[in-house]
Amino acid sequence: MPEISRKKIEKIIKETKLSDGRNLIDEGLIEDIVCKDGHVQISIFANQENFKILDPLRKQIENALIKSEGILSATCVLTNISKNEKVDEKSVKTKKVIKFEGVKKIIAVASGKGGVGKSTLAVNLASSLNDMGKKVGLLDADIYGPSIPHMFNLKGKPDITVDKKIVPFDFKGIKVMSIGFLIDEDQPVIWRGPMVHSAIKQMATDTFWGDLDILIVDMPPGTGDAQITVSQNLPLDGAIIISTPQPVALNDAKKAIGMFNKVNIRILGIVENMSYFLLPDGQREDIFGKDGAKDLAENININFLGSIPLDKEIRINSDQGDPTNLKKDYFDKIASKLIGLAEFL
Repeated sequence: MPEISRKKIEKIIKETKLSDGRNLIDEGLIEDIVCKDGHVQISIFANQENFKILDPLRKQIENALIKSEGILSATCVLTNISKNEKVDEKSVKTKKVIKFEGVKKIIAVASGKGGVGKSTLAVNLASSLNDMGKKVGLLDADIYGPSIPHMFNLKGKPDITVDKKIVPFDFKGIKVMSIGFLIDEDQPVIWRGPMVHSAIKQMATDTFWGDLDILIVDMPPGTGDAQITVSQNLPLDGAIIISTPQPVALNDAKKAIGMFNKVNIRILGIVENMSYFLLPDGQREDIFGKDGAKDLAENININFLGSIPLDKEIRINSDQGDPTNLKKDYFDKIASKLIGLAEFL
């Protein structure tokens, strides 16, 4: 399939006009256009004054684009980065911390690489803390692979309050917000730095969290733009690192720890996932190695919060979308250790 040109995309945007005949291109409201393999992502600058006008226009532009030959999907997002605001992706030490009214503590669940169970830990940790009587929220900041909606079996678009705040979904008392609620499930996210920055910032600050004891932030894997955005803008009280025991995963976990150290965010502890496999005869098989994350925690003098086995029941309950069905004593132990940090909770 031939790649659609930016010029053609701009032409379609110009043909979708405001009620007075103006278009978003000439008004300077288009912040970025990204097109890759037939998938188009557009960011439109919005504020409280023009939000009601631009929101329906955003959908009209998506519909017009998808009808055009060569476009497989189209997503327009309303951002709040002004034209004069520059996102410095290299200056990781510069922090513009946002205030969260009513939220006592915010922690990030992070990993240096994908596929080690970060979202699984975030979901089940939130469930355990909720069961222990804590008021819990979960922000899915994994822009490129939002899996939290599926793991909570939540679908649809969130409601908006009269003062333009997003109402988070409620899962048995846990308040949940994800980019997955704002885009179509089968659409890839191919945003670049400024669009990622704005999306995460909007989800965090424009959501009406209410009173929370703890807000868990499910970070995207790695140490790139999205991770730096969260670290720079959210008042994180600490981070939990998750890794499998194998050296290749531990090497990436060390990079994640290094990133948080650079932005002066405390590492609350390490969790080892897929720590072992329990055989039918009761014997343990150390498929990915033994005690790798535990040894790393000891070597760098940080808390080891616990081990999670390679358990089929975890996978089943994650796919079914209800962590409360899981026999999760290991998640409860991790939550208890976290609460046990007296200065934290």
